[in-house]
Amino acid sequence: DIQSLTTCEDDPSDLTVSVVSWNLAEELVPEEDATFIRQFRKTPNCREGEKDKGSDIVLISSQECENIKPRRSEGHRSRELRRIMIKMLGKKYVPLAIHSLGGIQFGLFCKRSILNDVEFVSVSDVTCGIGNVFHNKGAIAAFLQMKARDHKSETGGDETKKTTSKARSIKMMFVTAHLAAHVKNVDARNADYWRIASELEAQAPSRFLTPRPTTDGDDESSGGSHLVDSVDRIFFCGDLNYRVDLPREIAEHTISTMKRLQDATPDKSSLDQLEKLRQDLLLHDQLRSVLAKGTAFPGFAEGKITFMPTFKFDKDTNDYDTSKKQRIPAWTDRVLFKPLGTRVLEYACQEDCTHSDHRPVHATFRVSMEGREIPKKRPKKGKNRRSRTSASTRPT
Repeated sequence: DIQSLTTCEDDPSDLTVSVVSWNLAEELVPEEDATFIRQFRKTPNCREGEKDKGSDIVLISSQECENIKPRRSEGHRSRELRRIMIKMLGKKYVPLAIHSLGGIQFGLFCKRSILNDVEFVSVSDVTCGIGNVFHNKGAIAAFLQMKARDHKSETGGDETKKTTSKARSIKMMFVTAHLAAHVKNVDARNADYWRIASELEAQAPSRFLTPRPTTDGDDESSGGSHLVDSVDRIFFCGDLNYRVDLPREIAEHTISTMKRLQDATPDKSSLDQLEKLRQDLLLHDQLRSVLAKGTAFPGFAEGKITFMPTFKFDKDTNDYDTSKKQRIPAWTDRVLFKPLGTRVLEYACQEDCTHSDHRPVHATFRVSMEGREIPKKRPKKGKNRRSRTSASTRPT
């Protein structure tokens, strides 16, 4: 259970990071639906005395904020969403990066109190729509470099300190994406991921890529894997559009039983049954299969899903799609992360935000700010030989 995992590596120098993904279905966000953003002013499932600390970094992202028709100026829904982001987080937070790509909106904020720890911010985007030109699908990423922090509880042996040193900065990457739609298009979604990773690697500031050995004539891209290996902390969220491979009738029956158990008086038996039904559905979740096979998002992890499918609802209701299309309910909206130095505190969905046909999902993490270990360079053999020779020829 990765969500409830506790570790002795937690340290007072850690940061708290929260990530939100919300497909708005081209609808204006009602302010009352966005009040859940205020919760990031406090830290969930934290140590005693840290609750009022709040998240240090918050990413609020959305998809389908606007339709993609050509426009001379920014749409009013995008402006309203940004106003709501800033209002809900409050004066203690400042924007580090605000960016849009078609209907995708991206707002990265940090606490004013840690602003001096921010060393560098850069934003990139990648289109994945028709012909890799249209903005209806794609991704936005922010590259964030912050000062590393020494672990206050660190106890290292002298031998380790002799052979390694610590990086002075932490490299982080935040990505939100909207991938290819429709149940059958798993391969297209996987291809979108690899295009995003590869393009972001090509656009990444050089400081975010670790040196790698090259051979003559080897100019080929790593397909994005070098970027993923180079960056210390990565958070990848969005309407990833992976579906559940089940007939609608079976999924609908399972979900109706889950709703009945949710509404009943909770006891251990009903909660166990509810969890079993959820896991039965998740066995057919396309993204879980992709993660297990490594056909996309290799090396990424996800918190434990404890909420109902986030798509597709009739707007302003809690009913799954009753239109002629009868779309199969699915967890299309997800938050993934690179697990090194990162622990899930909360992974949840806001079921009371009903204005869209999606439900917003959010995750909060405890993130180590300790710099990665860098092996110290060994002295060149030639220098050692000369020093030994000079020492042996000294007069006694």
